[in-house]
Amino acid sequence: MLRLWRELGRDTRWVMGSYTLWGVGEGLWMYLQPLYVKSLGADPAQTGFVIGMWGLARLLFILPAGILADRWGARRLMIPGWYAGLLGVLIIALAPDWRWAAPGFLIYGVSSAAIPSTNVYLTQAVRHDPTRAPNLPIQASLTFLWAAYSLGLVVSPSIGGALGDAIGLRSVFLISVFWFALSLLAIMRTRSYPDPARPQHGYNYRALLRDRPVIVAFALLTLGFVAVLIGQPLSSQFLEEVRGFSRTSIGVFGSLTALGTAISSLLLGRLSSWRGFFASLLLVMASFGLLLISGAWPVVAVAAMLLGAYYTTRPMAVSAISAYVSEHQRGVAYALVDTLAGLAAVLGTNLAGVLYTSDAGWPFVAGIACGVGTLVLGLVLLRRPDLRNASDPAAYSPVESK
Repeated sequence: MLRLWRELGRDTRWVMGSYTLWGVGEGLWMYLQPLYVKSLGADPAQTGFVIGMWGLARLLFILPAGILADRWGARRLMIPGWYAGLLGVLIIALAPDWRWAAPGFLIYGVSSAAIPSTNVYLTQAVRHDPTRAPNLPIQASLTFLWAAYSLGLVVSPSIGGALGDAIGLRSVFLISVFWFALSLLAIMRTRSYPDPARPQHGYNYRALLRDRPVIVAFALLTLGFVAVLIGQPLSSQFLEEVRGFSRTSIGVFGSLTALGTAISSLLLGRLSSWRGFFASLLLVMASFGLLLISGAWPVVAVAAMLLGAYYTTRPMAVSAISAYVSEHQRGVAYALVDTLAGLAAVLGTNLAGVLYTSDAGWPFVAGIACGVGTLVLGLVLLRRPDLRNASDPAAYSPVESK
């Protein structure tokens, strides 16, 4: 572990530290946001509207941010995202009623635009950070990023719940502001890299979206996202209503899921991108199967840890798609991964709700079936020479424009 930490390089280590601090701050109130908005006078419909501002901003701003990251440089887009996160949480914490919380969640959602920029920055570090091990594959950095964030989530949700009971929900948000400020200070310690040169024939995004291997890769990744997002969203409700666990126990399982993300990210980060993505799917499907089979505490605890591999699918998807695109197109490619993951979340969660109404176990069954379908299609399609990119993902040399 210490060897990997040293191999990541100076700038990547500061990004990891910043993400861990962000995870602590966000984890304090992640599971309390509906209760806080309700305490500000919102009814259930208004609560959904307020929290939905977060997801709306994510869908609106991630893709434009990816395009700008290709043109302006990753760090120039990355830093404003941290300021937006800090400002958004501060507005939420000081909101006198739910109407003021809505713009706070919207501004906080704008911080999601920093995700593709951060991925681009970590990719650029392969070339520009002399303290980084030259042979370390990029997927190791991308998965370690989610591991660092998850480490911040292992303990903070339980602490946030205890603080909410002791000193009030508003105080939890105010305390989280301190951690977001530390996260901002950490990300400011990163160094700027040379601005990307404008490609001779332009960025050619249309050709990128017409490229058959790229389309197939995006389709496989999106189908995989849908598979995990059918069973994952209502797992807590399943544990409460079907298995009879208390909310305190479910909170513990949430911490185990975060720990599982950290472990799976570190272990799978050494695999090739597609193998890591499919391995993550297998772990999530195993989690769904265990939840269906038994409600025994040890079994559910193992299932909760395996469920953490859901978060590992995202960096593996980013790493996989990077091998299909030119260097000057990676910002928009990474943003498309996050956008498609967001659309998969909309589709998966709505489908999960419909299935859960009929039978509480059906979302898990559907998730397993969809995951198996993704694996079979992947094995068939990625073996075809015309759909398989031949570049080495670990090297990350620019792919020739098509």
